Amino acid sequence: MVQTRRRSRWWRAASAFSVVAVLALAGCSAGPAPLPAPIQKQLDYALAHWNDYNTKVYGDLNPVGGDCANFVSQTLIARGWTMNDDWYDHDAGEDWSPAWGYVPAMDNYFAANAKSLGLTEYPFDKRSKIAVGDIVVFSWAGTDEYDHVEIVSKVVETTVDGKKHIDIKMAGHNKDTKYRDLDDVLDKEYPGASGHFWHVALPPTASPTPTK
Repeated sequence: MVQTRRRSRWWRAASAFSVVAVLALAGCSAGPAPLPAPIQKQLDYALAHWNDYNTKVYGDLNPVGGDCANFVSQTLIARGWTMNDDWYDHDAGEDWSPAWGYVPAMDNYFAANAKSLGLTEYPFDKRSKIAVGDIVVFSWAGTDEYDHVEIVSKVVETTVDGKKHIDIKMAGHNKDTKYRDLDDVLDKEYPGASGHFWHVALPPTASPTPTK
């Protein structure tokens, strides 16, 4: 009887191992690794409010030019950033700084304070450096005058014409979306547009930022 139970446990363990091995050989996995907590909180906020504006707390800046920067700033608050004298939104959008809600001023603020904010600028062809929660800044006219911003909501490795390619999906306001495709924006919606990424580092106490 004891031997029978041992054989049964051995058979169950062997069967489970075989299933895992077959899935691995087939290229299957349990899915992507969990995001670090600050990034997950940022993404959860973005997916909850990409089309459900949090006006009670941050207002809606569309009537004064657009809400895209306001939305990105909100997600950074969810990630763990804190407001300061240069970057803030008070009284539900009644009192906000240009660095918070106006794209050119936001980008200048990021550039001037990149080290203290944990930001690194990358061009659009450095997608391997980019992770969920990073910031995407656009100039629709292809100049140094920036007029739109979103956050990265998904990073997907794929293959195009036999070559590895990284798809970047974005969440943002104005054209309210949760998985807007970067290639579609640059190739179809706004041919000739330019811009860059801001990679957002994690605080020292968080898990390392996922990179590929």
